[in-house]
Amino acid sequence: MVHGVPLAALILTVTVAFYAVDFYFLLRYDPQRRQGKGWSWDYTLLTVVMGLAIILQPVFLPRLGWSSGHPLGLILQVVGLVCIAASFSLHIWARRHLQKFYAERVELQADHRVIQSGPYAHMRHPVITSFFCLAVGVFMLNPALTTILVLIYVFWDFNRAARQEESLLSRELPGYAEYMQRTPRFLPRPWRHRDPS
Repeated sequence: MVHGVPLAALILTVTVAFYAVDFYFLLRYDPQRRQGKGWSWDYTLLTVVMGLAIILQPVFLPRLGWSSGHPLGLILQVVGLVCIAASFSLHIWARRHLQKFYAERVELQADHRVIQSGPYAHMRHPVITSFFCLAVGVFMLNPALTTILVLIYVFWDFNRAARQEESLLSRELPGYAEYMQRTPRFLPRPWRHRDPS
């Protein structure tokens, strides 16, 4: 298994790459928004603190993590990298379709509409699914107390946010309640019969 400084460098690379992608989409689509910015300082600060904790832990608190010389440890890390790559792909695909309607808080914009293209044709919250995949991938890359705590937080917080968003949009956005009935929340269901209309 990769551990110590090389692991911290790998996690730093993933974190910086994710923020670079996120920043690119904010710069590209935020100017199109009619009200406010899509990001929030409190969320940014929280993610920076969590990011620093998982980056620094392998170097300064290695005992909080699990490391093995067994080949399964390295396989776990490779699978983690695959999860991270999948999360990046899904995140980019979703953000391209969501465009200016992305926000780090639950909101309804004046010109809001139901997005049903790209990954939104298969799941209601692909951006959140991408965060789940990222958190799982980072945990597999560095199975540690810090990453399991981040993983638990990500699943709790984004589930809560999805419920709040669905409550708001189903009440206020025409067509969203019907979209909710026919589209799964976080994972596509290819075996589910879809109405072709």
